[in-house]
Amino acid sequence: MSTSASITVVDKDKGNALAPEDHGPPHVRPSDDILKDHRVDPSKGLSTERAAQLLVQNGPNQLKPPVKPSKLKILLGQITNAMTIVLFGAMAVSLGTQDWIAAGVIGALVALNVGVGYSQEWKAEKVLAGLASVGSPLATVVRYDLKQKAKNREGKAFTIPTEEVVVGDIILVRIGDVVPADARILSGHLSNLECDESLLTGESLPVAKTTDPLDEANVPVGDRTNMVYSGSQVTKGRAKCIVTMTGMATELGKIAEALEKKDAVTEKGTRLLIHKIKVALGVTGTTPLQIKLNKLAYWLLLTAILLAVIVVSSTGYHDIPSSIATYAVAAAVSLLPASLVAVLSLTLAVACRELAARNALVRRMDAVETLGGVHNICSDKTGTITVGRMVLKKAWIPVNTAFVAPGTRASYETTKGLTYAVESGRDPYYPRGTIRVNFDSDEPSPTPNSDNNDDDSDDVTAGDIVRIESIEPAFQEFIHSAALNNMASIHKPVEGKGWDANGDPTEIALQVFAHKAGRGKPHLTTVRRNLRHHGEPLAPVISRASASIQFHHQLDRVATAQSDGPPLGIIDGHYEMLLENPFDSNIKRMSTVWQFIPEDPRHDPTNYDLVVYVKGAVERILDRCAYVGLGENKYALTEEDKARIIERMDSIAAEGLRVLCLAAKHIPHSTKDNIKNITRDELESECCFLGLAGIYDPPRPESQGAVMDALRAGIVAATAATIARSVGILTDRHGPQAVMTGQEFDSLTDEQIDAIEDLPVVIARCAPETKVRMVEALHRRRQRTVMTGDGVNDSPALKRADVGVAMGLNGSDVAKGASAIVLADDNFSTIVRAIRKGRSVFQNLTKFLVYLLSGNVAEVVVIMIGLAFRRDGVAVYPVAPVAALWINTIAAGPPALALGVEPTAKDAMDIGPESFQAIFTLSWYLDTIGYGVFMGAQCLANFVIVTYGIGGGTEDILPKCNDHLVGLLPGCETVFVARGTAFATLQLILMAHAITCKNLTRSIFKMNLLDNTSLLWSAGCLALTTFPILYIPAVNDRIFQLSGLTWQWGLVFGQLVVYLVAAELYKLTKRVYYQRRARRRGKNPVMEMERIAGKKFHVAYTMEAPAGWKPAEAV
Repeated sequence: MSTSASITVVDKDKGNALAPEDHGPPHVRPSDDILKDHRVDPSKGLSTERAAQLLVQNGPNQLKPPVKPSKLKILLGQITNAMTIVLFGAMAVSLGTQDWIAAGVIGALVALNVGVGYSQEWKAEKVLAGLASVGSPLATVVRYDLKQKAKNREGKAFTIPTEEVVVGDIILVRIGDVVPADARILSGHLSNLECDESLLTGESLPVAKTTDPLDEANVPVGDRTNMVYSGSQVTKGRAKCIVTMTGMATELGKIAEALEKKDAVTEKGTRLLIHKIKVALGVTGTTPLQIKLNKLAYWLLLTAILLAVIVVSSTGYHDIPSSIATYAVAAAVSLLPASLVAVLSLTLAVACRELAARNALVRRMDAVETLGGVHNICSDKTGTITVGRMVLKKAWIPVNTAFVAPGTRASYETTKGLTYAVESGRDPYYPRGTIRVNFDSDEPSPTPNSDNNDDDSDDVTAGDIVRIESIEPAFQEFIHSAALNNMASIHKPVEGKGWDANGDPTEIALQVFAHKAGRGKPHLTTVRRNLRHHGEPLAPVISRASASIQFHHQLDRVATAQSDGPPLGIIDGHYEMLLENPFDSNIKRMSTVWQFIPEDPRHDPTNYDLVVYVKGAVERILDRCAYVGLGENKYALTEEDKARIIERMDSIAAEGLRVLCLAAKHIPHSTKDNIKNITRDELESECCFLGLAGIYDPPRPESQGAVMDALRAGIVAATAATIARSVGILTDRHGPQAVMTGQEFDSLTDEQIDAIEDLPVVIARCAPETKVRMVEALHRRRQRTVMTGDGVNDSPALKRADVGVAMGLNGSDVAKGASAIVLADDNFSTIVRAIRKGRSVFQNLTKFLVYLLSGNVAEVVVIMIGLAFRRDGVAVYPVAPVAALWINTIAAGPPALALGVEPTAKDAMDIGPESFQAIFTLSWYLDTIGYGVFMGAQCLANFVIVTYGIGGGTEDILPKCNDHLVGLLPGCETVFVARGTAFATLQLILMAHAITCKNLTRSIFKMNLLDNTSLLWSAGCLALTTFPILYIPAVNDRIFQLSGLTWQWGLVFGQLVVYLVAAELYKLTKRVYYQRRARRRGKNPVMEMERIAGKKFHVAYTMEAPAGWKPAEAV
């Protein structure tokens, strides 16, 4: 609850002046009392000196800034990583046994892991810190200067940064402003103020403000109508207010502070100690992906220690040579995927950069992996699935035809009337678009006049297209009402693409429609000079001086769809507004009065009637109407007509459109001088009904493709609007419970929700609390979800969801802070693209983990079974420790990184989310252990063939062959050659294995190997390093303890062929299994639709558009 402010009591923690507790909150007190508390004159405001003192005393008006990232903390986090600690231990043992080469290699690996991890985390933290900002950059305050003379100390309006607003400031807010702080509205200084407080309350409609004190102190924020709150936006009117709270003491700050608090730890005693140990080890209290990897690291650590113990135990603990300690280190390190940390960090960083380039800013890198396994997308409609801009889709006019002969007009009737469909393109504000007449099936479309052979005939291909030069008069009057009774404007920015608009969204939609019809407000109100005569003018109003009016006229060539400006109709004159009655939420209508000024000076303006245009809610406007139509053939409006109009309104509204009613009437020109004295009630009475306008927020062009992509991937999309049917979220397959209101859903208990077979996919009027319950219901079904939100009160749902997605354009800073991903374009298809990329990251993680760990398993098999090759109680290792480290780091790292940045598979969205829930599945273990054991067996087989098949067997197994840095000793020739054979076999097979892991089920012969050239280059170049290692003197025998090969190359390449054949057979077995499992499951709904349609539905572009692709312009 807010508390009023006083300059005498200071809350040091909050940094804001507080009021005495017995005064009560400001919304229950008269505004004059609050002014007295602060000793402020509303006409002068605070003095500049006093405001400066308060700013120093209480601090700036801003939310608590995020904690600046600490380089030292990030570095320590990387050093204390579980994998790094194990490598430090291995390096210490190597130093203890004076194996300087092994210690140097491990040290370089530690430096690489820490360096890469540190750099990537530092970049991510800097981006995260830069996302927080104050929502209102500027504020208008009233202040005076004490240095001036007393008689000149008048308050003046100053524009200052929001951070400098202090408690007690008098602020001025007007339409379009963002309120800088919590403030009490002053009595006598309020003018029709309405504020959008949806960021705080979730209510979509603006709140009309008052000045009277409230009776109850404990009322919701949304009901405190005499207050304005930080972060809310003024949508109408203006007011003068006194600031009562700033910074973290505002309602916005309270929510931000609550979100920063971590969940309280309820454990006690031993459980609390265990919890703290888990947090210290990183297996709880951190990100899900980090928990998985830390658990993996600790299991590998325990296994590595066990392997080292086994190696040492093989000596019987008697006369343990130093080479055995090196052997134990090699066994332990060979099990650890040493480059895992670096590869993982780079993989996630590359994915985040790619998503950022496509408008998805990742705040928490592990969220990318989580995205791949989501089952549901819970999305707001406005601005995410839709474009967030209102357009006029339909207009209904009470006439019997749309095409009439020149000089005539259609007959009025309300039984059927005519519906006009208005085309909108990718940019809703683009002032071009075809307008068509929707004829009933029993009424044939008219054929265009064969005499109309103008140059523009090639633009028209159908008779139901409305031509600007031949608009039926009743429709023309409707268009003029939409254009003139309208305060909105559209324009093309000097810089940037597309069109922009200012004004109320509903009025913008009507104005764009009028522009498409060639009669936008600028065209109707512009004074023309020195225009050549075009023949008979198009009379826009009824002239009492004219007996006959020509409605059809010759028109200069209509602008084409490629032109910059809208098409224009000829108007021989212009309109001037005489009076505006703004929209009143109580009576739900607005009106304006216009006069027509002809360009021809021979025509007297007094011969033209004034026109009163009225628009608003259908029922309210019909109550003010007495006639149908504005022309001379108008007739009296009957109750039957009203019933038919209401029925037509319901029909349009059933399509998800917001329906407005337009009306007009003529009044004598003689009333012009006295027009402001006519009461509004009288002016808006006896009107003539013109028609209905159906307005809606259209779906983004890419939304339907994105929804199809999601459905194909087995992801359920849930939203909050009837627009769901148009984009494919809601189909005929859904039952009656697929659509609910937020109130209906909230009225159900958790047990009743869990009893519903399928949760609703459309929730109308969804409150923030409803979002939280939906997330909890999905979690009880063990399903992951993406939740979108933009308001402050959406933050709990964003934090509770598996992946919270905040809106970057229209979202609050608090919502962004609670989210894992921020959408820079507020686009639903961006979410689907992010999921697609998340699936790609998940698959790539699986691939490189299989590659790295199967290589580790192969090394362990070779080293541990190598204990059997012994003499005099000492085992001779088949692969030297340095060679094992080389394979484990240098040889495995680059291909693993290349696998981590594999392009997104084309079938990534053809697989259900159940395949992306866990990396460490039965299939993963089979791949990792199966490939590892097989490759290790191949390596050992070649070692045994060279040592026992060709060589002298045990006679050649000499303990001295383990001594490092001494080179090839006499008697070790066979062992060194056998090691060279084993090393070449393992390294070359691992390079082939890297390409095999590019796709764990598809045949290598059906892969597109060229889509990841970095993998080919890394595998190829590392394969070539085998030769210098084998043949460069000193490097081969002193460091790697092996010798060059001759005929043994036949064994190496033979094993390579065996591996490729075995891998293909294994993949074939997996494909057969997956195909049989897929047939047992239900059919994918989108694939079934594609099968029936005989074509593949176009889906949303994944990460980049095809070359040469450009957005289609509206026509």
